[in-house]
Amino acid sequence: PHHVPPPSSRALEPSALAPHLSSDVTRPLPPLDESMADDGADDRYQVLQRLSEPENAVLGMAAGAIEAVATQPLTYTKNARQQGMPFTLNPKLLYRGVTISAFNDGSLTGLQFLLAGFFQKLITGGTERSLTFAEELGSSMASGAISGVPCAIMELTMIQQQRFGGSLWGTPARIMQAQGPSGLLRGLLPAINRECFFTAGYLGVSPYLHTMLMSDEYKWNPFVANITAASVGGVLAGALTHPFDTIKSCMQGDIERKHYGTFSQTARVLYEKGGPGQFFQGFTARASMIVLAFLIFNETKLRLAPIMCPHHFPSDADKWEKIEK
Repeated sequence: PHHVPPPSSRALEPSALAPHLSSDVTRPLPPLDESMADDGADDRYQVLQRLSEPENAVLGMAAGAIEAVATQPLTYTKNARQQGMPFTLNPKLLYRGVTISAFNDGSLTGLQFLLAGFFQKLITGGTERSLTFAEELGSSMASGAISGVPCAIMELTMIQQQRFGGSLWGTPARIMQAQGPSGLLRGLLPAINRECFFTAGYLGVSPYLHTMLMSDEYKWNPFVANITAASVGGVLAGALTHPFDTIKSCMQGDIERKHYGTFSQTARVLYEKGGPGQFFQGFTARASMIVLAFLIFNETKLRLAPIMCPHHFPSDADKWEKIEK
C-alpha cells in the first residue's frame, strides 16, 4: 500500500494562505479564526478605546435616544409609582415628556461614553488592550458621577412636565422663577450617586460579563450572552441605585418642599412612611427598564460602532492580508 505522508506543517504557514488571497479569486474569504490573529480579536469589545471622544459621544447619543423612546412607558410608570400617582395606559400620558427624556438620555449616555472612553485611554496610556474588571468599573463610575450634574437638571424638567405639563423651555423657566437658579439643581446629590452606580452597571459589569461568557472557556451565543449580562448587571444596578432614584424623584416632584426637604430629610420621611420597602417603590418597572436599557446600550455599541466608524474595525479580509504579510 502507498504510504500517505502526514499533512505538511507548512499548511498553517502564512505563505500557504497566499493562493486564497489572490485578487482573481472571486469567492468570499472565510471568517477569520481568532487563533490565527490575536490582534483585533477583541475589536468589538474595546469599542470605547478605539473611537475618538467625539465618536464615542455620537455613539452614546444614538444609544441613549433609542433607549429613552423604548423605555418611556416604564419610566413614567416608575415615576408615578414612586410619587403615588394613579396607574395609566393612556399613551398621551405615558409619552408625556418623552422629548426631554430622549434628549436627557441621549446627552447623558453620549457624555458617559465620551468620559468612559477618555478614562479608559488614560488608564491604558493610549495602548489598546483588554481592561481588568477594576479598570472597567472605575472608568465607568467616574464618568457616571460627572454626568450626574446635567442629569439632575434634565430629569427635574421631565418630572415637572409629567406632573404639571408645560413646554420643554417653559418648565425650567417656571422653576427658576419660583425657586431661583438653585432650583434647577434640586435632587443633585441623589442624581450623582445614582448615575455613578448605573453607569458602572452598563459600562462596567455588563460588558465584563458579556466578554467573559463569550470567551473560549464558556463560548456562549453572543445575543444570549448579552441578554444574560444585561439582566445580571441591570438587576444589580437597579437594586443599588433605586433608593437614590426614589429620593431624587420625590425631591424633584416636590420643588416647593411641601413634603420633602433635603436629601437626608427626604430619606427620613420615606423611611417613616413605609420602612426600607418605601425606597423600592416602582422597583419592578425600573429594574425592567434598566435591563432593557443595558441590552440596548451594549447592542448599539457593538453593532453601530463598526457601521459608523468602519476605519476603526478592520474587516476579515484586512486581517487575512495582515497574516499573509
